[in-house]
Amino acid sequence: MGNDSKDQMFFNELILLDKDFADSDQFFEFTFPILKNGGYVNHSFLEAIKQRESTFPTALPTEPYVVAIPHTDIEHVIRPFIFFTRVKGTIPWREMANNDHVLDVNFIFLLGFNQKDGHIDLLQKLMSSFVNSCFLDALNQAKTQHEIFTLLTSNIHL
Repeated sequence: MGNDSKDQMFFNELILLDKDFADSDQFFEFTFPILKNGGYVNHSFLEAIKQRESTFPTALPTEPYVVAIPHTDIEHVIRPFIFFTRVKGTIPWREMANNDHVLDVNFIFLLGFNQKDGHIDLLQKLMSSFVNSCFLDALNQAKTQHEIFTLLTSNIHL
């Protein structure tokens, strides 16, 4: 992670560890004020992210931990970000490309893009890190936000 804010997408204040959520809507309702107050998203983000997730679910059947990568259209994002959450236990989330199947998600990478097509390269980099079980294990074992931040920025090269 360089000092160039354009390239920075991970932020300590956008790392949430070991919180319970009943479902994705509750997760979005919890994270929205953090993102809005931090200047990352505009007022339309909450409704847009819920709508997009209901239409295009984003849970991935990764092993040994299941990951969700929700995101929405660029007009709802002011400043690019990745909001990382490690949930306490799991959260039910519908599987990408298999809407009828619900997975028990461990990690959520809530993605905010503000440039058209800018997410393709990022998604490829994220997907390649999600197949690394050692990386996922480390995310699960980390004790602090700082440890998570270091793991994310040293393993996912944006």
